[in-house]
Amino acid sequence: MKRLALLLVVVAGCAHETAGNETPPPPTPKPQPGVALVTPTPAPTPPAPKPTTRVELTAVTLADDCGGTPPWSAPVKTAKAATALSDESNTKAKAKSDSANPVAGARAKRRCEQTSMQLAIIAGDASNIQVKSVELFDETGKSLGTLSASKPTRWSDASGRYDAWDETVVAGSTSSVSYVLTQPKWDQIGNRWNRTYTLKTVLSVGGVDQPAQKDVMLTAPTSLPPNVKT
Repeated sequence: MKRLALLLVVVAGCAHETAGNETPPPPTPKPQPGVALVTPTPAPTPPAPKPTTRVELTAVTLADDCGGTPPWSAPVKTAKAATALSDESNTKAKAKSDSANPVAGARAKRRCEQTSMQLAIIAGDASNIQVKSVELFDETGKSLGTLSASKPTRWSDASGRYDAWDETVVAGSTSSVSYVLTQPKWDQIGNRWNRTYTLKTVLSVGGVDQPAQKDVMLTAPTSLPPNVKT
């Protein structure tokens, strides 16, 4: 009995010693009066980088298929003041040319116009341009179908015409470019004249999609070119 009692005393002493050597858990912080506990918030997601190259749809010709020829007229300027001055100068020059050569002026009015779109590209960096989609809408917002873009060209001041273009721009440049578009399905649309249309396009600029759109008002001409359906 004495040995059993002594053994129990030793075991109890060891257990007390082991319990005394355990490290107590850290105390839970208690909120102090007037002091709010700050909960860490996750870092915000940075916004997607904005493209440094800007594309503007400056002009749209909704007409016919003339064999895929580029526009014969000069590009539309992007600056308002330059546009007004350019339009005025072009009008005076055209009037002078037509009065000097009435036959050429009449031919120009009868000339077939190729369905196309013209864009201004203000390049902040070197980029590759690609047309991803082109779609035509009527004044109610109804889709009139998609148009295919082809034969990219860029206006050359030196030659005074649109020349073939590889769809690349260099940093710091401003380019006036044009794409030939397939002819809208006028036979399914009905009367095309005296109506407002909206052309919407999406372009890949250096791998980043950029939408652009422009409203176009088609006014009935006084005379139509030969073999053109109304």
